[in-house]
Amino acid sequence: MKRVCFLGASVMEGMGDEARLGMPGRLALLEAETKQNFIHYNLGVRGQTLKEISGRAAAECRARFKDAKDFIVFATGSNDFALIESGMPQKPMPRTPRRRAMNNFKALMTELSEIAPLLVFGPTPVDESKLPFFSTVSNMNFDFKNAELASGSAEYSAICQDLNIPYINMHEALSASDDFMAGLAENDGLHSTGKGYQAMAEIVQSSPSWQGLIQA
Repeated sequence: MKRVCFLGASVMEGMGDEARLGMPGRLALLEAETKQNFIHYNLGVRGQTLKEISGRAAAECRARFKDAKDFIVFATGSNDFALIESGMPQKPMPRTPRRRAMNNFKALMTELSEIAPLLVFGPTPVDESKLPFFSTVSNMNFDFKNAELASGSAEYSAICQDLNIPYINMHEALSASDDFMAGLAENDGLHSTGKGYQAMAEIVQSSPSWQGLIQA
């Protein structure tokens, strides 16, 4: 049976999903209805940046893959775009400077694409009225702006296009999803509830890139 590694941070992990399924679990259930079964490994770790994910991603995927048709789904997440306290009042700083984040992303995508076929989706939208988000992992407040997430997603997309890696603009797709946006409002503004993850799973399932990989 085909194996799929789902890499990312809290959004891939499924934080906020009351059913504890996250997008990967919900996607597996959707495909089971079509008799397209696969083994899914949820390798999301909340709070991690691209650099932190890079330290584990390749080894975790290699440990699980058995066949050339196995593949990776990677969520860029939002953590690199988080605005954190800089020590100067009213002047928050990005958790990762934009150029460094893009360099880290390109290096990781290059590495993963040498291991297995790869599908990438970008950062999800936030409900700014509910933020900042207090992380119990780092004991810090993180703020997020949709304009930054959208522009970052466009840069990620351009890098993936250059590397010939399929990319889903999840920020754009989910901004138009009533279920996802309502889920953000019902939760912490950064992570949706289960209905938002269901919407995300349906977007991935409907992607020609996903279908090409799962049916290969």
